[in-house]
Amino acid sequence: MHKIIAVIKVLFKTTAKKYPFFFVLKIFRMLVTTAMPFIALFISPLIVDEVVGDRDVKRLITLAALLIGLEMVFQLLNDLTTNYINRYSTRIERYFDILMSRHVMELDFQLTEDKEALEQIEKARTGMDWYSGGVNGISDQFFYFLSNLIKAAGFITVISVYAPILLAVMVVYTAVNSLFVLKRNKISIEAFAKLSKVNRLFGYFGWNIVDHRYAKDIRLYDAQGMMVNSWKENTAKSNSHWKWQGDKSFPLILASEYLDLGRSIFAYFYVALLAIRKVIGVGTFTQLISAETGLDNAIGGMIQNVTELIKRCNYAYEYVVFMDYPEALAKGNRPIEKKPHEIEFKHVSFAYPKTDRKVIDDVSIKIVPGEHLSIVGLNGAGKTTFIKLLCRLYDPTEGEILVDGIDIREYDYVSYMEQFAPVFQDFKLFAFSVKENIAFTDDTADTIALTDRVGLHDFVAGLDKGTDTNLFKFFDEEGVEPSGGEQQKIAIARALCKDAPVVILDEPTAALDPIAEYEIYKQFNSLVGGKSAFYISHRLSSCQFCDKIAVFSGGHIAEYGTHAELEKIPGGIYAEMFEAQAKYYKN
Repeated sequence: MHKIIAVIKVLFKTTAKKYPFFFVLKIFRMLVTTAMPFIALFISPLIVDEVVGDRDVKRLITLAALLIGLEMVFQLLNDLTTNYINRYSTRIERYFDILMSRHVMELDFQLTEDKEALEQIEKARTGMDWYSGGVNGISDQFFYFLSNLIKAAGFITVISVYAPILLAVMVVYTAVNSLFVLKRNKISIEAFAKLSKVNRLFGYFGWNIVDHRYAKDIRLYDAQGMMVNSWKENTAKSNSHWKWQGDKSFPLILASEYLDLGRSIFAYFYVALLAIRKVIGVGTFTQLISAETGLDNAIGGMIQNVTELIKRCNYAYEYVVFMDYPEALAKGNRPIEKKPHEIEFKHVSFAYPKTDRKVIDDVSIKIVPGEHLSIVGLNGAGKTTFIKLLCRLYDPTEGEILVDGIDIREYDYVSYMEQFAPVFQDFKLFAFSVKENIAFTDDTADTIALTDRVGLHDFVAGLDKGTDTNLFKFFDEEGVEPSGGEQQKIAIARALCKDAPVVILDEPTAALDPIAEYEIYKQFNSLVGGKSAFYISHRLSSCQFCDKIAVFSGGHIAEYGTHAELEKIPGGIYAEMFEAQAKYYKN
């Protein structure tokens, strides 16, 4: 019950605040649809009695015209209201998509790599989509229930006057049928709980097959068979899942059908017997049959509405859970000024959630304001994790990170993130203009100067719209497809544009040749100026421009010093790496 209350409270309140007229339309339609069956219920018996009685043509025409006219007016009102509701429904659906997408973007980064959080996102998306029907689907069941409740009260009043025994039978029928419906509802909810992972895998393989970004690899490595087979395999799992639900529900559906047949036979037999014995007239006979059918539909509708409401709210509750998903990181409120900072790691260790292996193990290091630090080491040494901890994408498992002598967990999270301008090795560009990818705004920022600084002058000069040219062809047929190196330079320009006191380059130049990388680092180092900077690269050319070098190995800082100091360590990690790379250029 608490899930229904929580869903209705959150969804209805959110919708009413944004689109209040939506519920006005729902209530009006409920009143119209509630009144519609009673038009025929009370006018049709009068017509029948007139046909078998006085047969007054004028009165018959008047009653028929009244019946047809009222039904036409009410049907027109229903259709018009439904049309406007459907328009609102589309807007509301998109609005909740926006709310959910915004929340996904605002989640702590740690949760974007958490299996449970990813499954919760999938449950929330599917739960608010065709499983629950969203606000429109849930509110439909809510208002249909109220409508059926009013209808049932009206039909019960009519039946109880002429055929109370029939009413008792209907109560028994309703109770038994409710059990079947509740069991079917339980099966549906159980099936939904198992479906999120199946859907995620199905979608992954299905979309990757048709995503042009994977086209070269699929063709050159003949991966079509593997991709299609994987899709087929997960399609079979999905079909098996639906078959399980169908097989479990079928006996209950069959039982409900036979129960309904038995109820109909009794109702017709009993009411006909009353008419034959002249306890009721022909007009009342038709009225009772209509009332019995209407009551059955109303009660059946109420059962269906309640079970659907429970089921749909269980689905949509996943959205409520997701929108209230607990933070992975505690947030402070201490302000932090945008200026060069002293940064210190004190005995910091870190293991990724739900793992025991320490990726960072007892790391201690201090970086003074304006210092340029190069971080080197083999793959898996902990370099990128070190940067993630500094940027507070994760919190240390042990130890603490201090900025200006204050634990970073005490700082206001948003303000703290503003201190860093990183370019990660897996950076992303978006299908917006070059200017928007650099400045993340459509304001007229001085992006030309920034693109010139990172060596994109010729690239921008060759674009018809300059920095207003869209990247990629997702939304613009005239969009440009930059090379890997050009994309990396745009990402570096983005970091410069942020003008943060701490700049981070985490192997962003991997797609560039060594000479181009050297020029980028040389130029970038001068642009950074007095800011603190962290450089991560497998090519040790970046170390030439840094004040200090930290050599990571197995999660530890194995060596620390200047290039000149580390190069002289006999058998040292840095010395061996530098010599291994240098010999290729010497040769």
